[in-house]
Amino acid sequence: MENIHFSAETVIGAIAQGFIGVMLPIVLIVAWKLKTKAKLVPFWVGCLVFPVFAFIIEGSAALGITLIDKYTLGILTKPLPLYLFSAAMAGIFEETGRLIGMKTLMRKYKDKRDGITYGIGHGGIESIIIVGGASFLTLFIAFLTNTGMLDTVTAQYSPALKEMFITNLKAMTGGRFADYILAGFERVSAIILHVSLSVIVFTGVRIKGRLCHYPLAVFLHFAADCTVILVHVFGMPLWLFEIIFFAASVAVAVPTVIYYLRLPQILGEETAAPIQSDIQAQ
Repeated sequence: MENIHFSAETVIGAIAQGFIGVMLPIVLIVAWKLKTKAKLVPFWVGCLVFPVFAFIIEGSAALGITLIDKYTLGILTKPLPLYLFSAAMAGIFEETGRLIGMKTLMRKYKDKRDGITYGIGHGGIESIIIVGGASFLTLFIAFLTNTGMLDTVTAQYSPALKEMFITNLKAMTGGRFADYILAGFERVSAIILHVSLSVIVFTGVRIKGRLCHYPLAVFLHFAADCTVILVHVFGMPLWLFEIIFFAASVAVAVPTVIYYLRLPQILGEETAAPIQSDIQAQ
């Protein structure tokens, strides 16, 4: 197909990216379990909540909004409104999923470690599905392309569809090893953020009078996701974006860790200082 070929660099990069994306959450949950003896049910709840709320419910809501409101659909053809909309949807639906999952499926779990365990599941399954899935797709298409089998698959495509497919395929073959590693590194930042947000929402659910942590988590999630605008709208280099996203995740994590360490082991009806005070103190 037009002499298109996936280089060894691209293939190895995709393998490395997939390895990081899949193994990182597995290593994290095994290490956390061995170190703390935490219960694993919150982990599996996180693994369930993310795809249900991020893919099914959020995806359906976004589709419904754009189909019903043609004005909104028109606005979202521009990059800046599109990424702001996507960040808002992710913040609202993922944090709502956390809230509902913790109030229902985790209603019997009150150990403060459960918030972290949930976060590893929520962020971990995102890493496995998105990064692992993307790597598998890249390797599968690379196999079809390099063996010549892709010509058979695309033989029935219309000229317009085939041209679009080839354009996307050329972009995939141009992937550099460093870009794949950066995508894997991004999962570290994302899991740090997910664990922090999970602790924030979990304490909001378990500590009386702290439900205000839920909208705080929505805002922080939205703000963190807005950083992609730096790349897709302002053309920031990917490596610099990854540094900024990592810094943003750490900025959320540091006050959350301070707050977490002040908490009693078992959360219940007791009161505790709201996390906002820790954030303001930084």
